[in-house]
Amino acid sequence: MSHYAPRELPLDIRLMQGTSRALFWLVALGCLFVAGHWLMQRNWWDIRAVRLQGDLQRISPVTVRAEALPQLRGNFLTINLAQAQRVFESLPWVRTAVVQRLWPMQLAVTLQAQQPVAIWREPGSAPQLVNAQGQAFTANLGEVQGLGLPQLSGPAGTSAQVLQMSQKLQPLMQEFHQTVATLAQGSGGNWSVQTRSGLSIDLGSAPDSAATQTRLKQFMTLMPQLEARYGRSIDSVDLRYPNGFAVHLQGVDLPGMNKTTNKTPQPAGRKD
Repeated sequence: MSHYAPRELPLDIRLMQGTSRALFWLVALGCLFVAGHWLMQRNWWDIRAVRLQGDLQRISPVTVRAEALPQLRGNFLTINLAQAQRVFESLPWVRTAVVQRLWPMQLAVTLQAQQPVAIWREPGSAPQLVNAQGQAFTANLGEVQGLGLPQLSGPAGTSAQVLQMSQKLQPLMQEFHQTVATLAQGSGGNWSVQTRSGLSIDLGSAPDSAATQTRLKQFMTLMPQLEARYGRSIDSVDLRYPNGFAVHLQGVDLPGMNKTTNKTPQPAGRKD
């Protein structure tokens, strides 16, 4: 019995067959892609509703829908959730947003609102608010009127540092029944604080140092005695002296100074 080996096809024919099969699959995949894209764009995939949940105390659902929904692109299948998250987080009072698909044809948006703890001012910029994390954010300041928020100021990008300093000073002030109303870090690094009673305190460049804290406590302890001794309230104190402090009495001017300079400090224990 004779056996015949199958005859191998010529190379050019094999190449033609391989090319034909490749073209067939490319066309088939292209058709599937086009069909899939066409199906994904049909209006039956349109988002029917957006559910807002989370901390909505200061966030108006009506405002969120009016401002955010027109910026969303795509449908239930094609929407970019990361881009949608950025849209919601750009809205006033929104700190974080988590956007998820919710069957059928809905989005679930969980919002976390900003918690304002202070008003922030920096040179050349409009006033903002500061959250508990020390981040400055923009919102309508009229919405926080009546909350008694302290006012912080400093160079650009220092809101977290100034807030942290305020939080360090506040417990010490409360020991002496005082509350921080304003805290400012100057461009030269000097710090000053004003209490709600109107007392201005120059803290120098290291307000959290042990020496400055000690002088501040000494002054707060002696302030009632000094005011009683001179029969006047103290409106400012300078703590930058290494071995003590200087005070200025309300309504007292230094010799040669006019009324606009009555914030000039005097050494403690002196009265003009």
